[in-house]
Amino acid sequence: MIRNSLKQILGAQNGLRPVIESLAQAMGAPIAVEDAAGGSLFGVAGGGERLSVAHEGKQLGWVSGLAGAEAVADLLRFMVAKEAERKALGTEVLHLYREVNLIYSFSEKLAALLDLERVAQLTLQEARHLIVATDGAILLLDEPSDALTSAAAFGDELPGVSGFARGKGIAGTVAATGVGEKVIGVIVLASTQPMAYEARELKLLNTLALQTATAIENARLFERTVQAGHERERLLALNQEAEVARAGYERELSLAATIQADLFPAQLPALPGYDLAARSRPARRCGGDYYDAIPIVSATDPDAVLLCVADVSGKGLPAALLMSHMQATLRALLGRTASLQELAGHAHDLLHGSTADNKYVTAALVKLDPATGRASYVSAGHINSLVVTRSGDVVPLGSTGAPLGLLPPGLPYDTTMIDLRPGDCLVLCSDGVPDAQNEAGDEFGEARLTAIDACAGVAPQFDDITLLVFRRLASIGCPS
Repeated sequence: MIRNSLKQILGAQNGLRPVIESLAQAMGAPIAVEDAAGGSLFGVAGGGERLSVAHEGKQLGWVSGLAGAEAVADLLRFMVAKEAERKALGTEVLHLYREVNLIYSFSEKLAALLDLERVAQLTLQEARHLIVATDGAILLLDEPSDALTSAAAFGDELPGVSGFARGKGIAGTVAATGVGEKVIGVIVLASTQPMAYEARELKLLNTLALQTATAIENARLFERTVQAGHERERLLALNQEAEVARAGYERELSLAATIQADLFPAQLPALPGYDLAARSRPARRCGGDYYDAIPIVSATDPDAVLLCVADVSGKGLPAALLMSHMQATLRALLGRTASLQELAGHAHDLLHGSTADNKYVTAALVKLDPATGRASYVSAGHINSLVVTRSGDVVPLGSTGAPLGLLPPGLPYDTTMIDLRPGDCLVLCSDGVPDAQNEAGDEFGEARLTAIDACAGVAPQFDDITLLVFRRLASIGCPS
């Protein structure tokens, strides 16, 4: 302490006491030095002038003597000033060392952090060790909105303040005029107690801010990398789910296609005097069309045959299952109903009671007596069928009732009677035939069906295509 500096200066180690002793001997008069309280530090007072030894307004002691006292007092004042400078320099060096050590430690701690909030909190914590402050905050700049949002804060005043923005207030002005190529935020320290911050403290805060800016950018980059990794994992999971779903869908399609293929007759019945051909080509792997040709075994119609082309609602496995239901229903009722009307009515009632409200079947049903060529025809909401006579006339056969299973039970179905003469042809098809389109979007149409023109070309198939053609052969000797 400065108050004890006279005693330290007069200590044997600094060599000043021998100098004063020699000066007293040379003057031939005693010289005395006292501390501020009057305690003797050197010699014995023998009268003469009593001179003050002070430093920066603080009384440290006295020098008295008849001769040479002024010189000793000046010497002591000089030595006290030098001692004060030495101590001040030591304190400054120690403080600078402490600051450098704290900054170095701060840098090491920052390097280990990749979380933005923890970086901000550490910066404020270290800043409070170096600079006196009751409040502080780190505000990050949002470029699109120019808003400054708090990443971390302490104290009772700054954390409660809102509305920070670039160009507004002290923090906003710093954000708008900050040095460097890019400003990402502002670090703010304040004191609720009256005090003046020095340039040294501003320089320290700027050093912390520069290190923090780099750490924040690294944390943001790490966060974006983690988010990108999570997004990749999410997309990978979605892709895996899609692959599982696709595999399941492929299995469903394969099963539906197998069910559908098994429903078509393996071989059409051979009817003397008639040609019968049928073909179904689905638009996709599994379609919703169905055809059949079933001999009717009954006492009343021993040689009759049922011809059918149907179009079930939907696609895929549900359509294939509905198709199998349709086939089973027809085959179960066949031979147990007196007429084709009753067959259609019973099939409608059964399908309505065993399928969902939005599931239905359109069907063209023909019951033929091969011996006479006489046939009854029922169309359950199906597209027109055609009778093409040997002379080339075309007779359309329209719908005679609602789709099977669509409306409430008990619906009546009308019957159209047909007489197939030698050379006449009956054409049953699904809507995929007239609705087929070429690459220009032109439909095949009923007229082209009649003329059997080529249409579709290279355009993708628009819908399932099913065609059943039944022709009564001409008399012997006529072309078939």
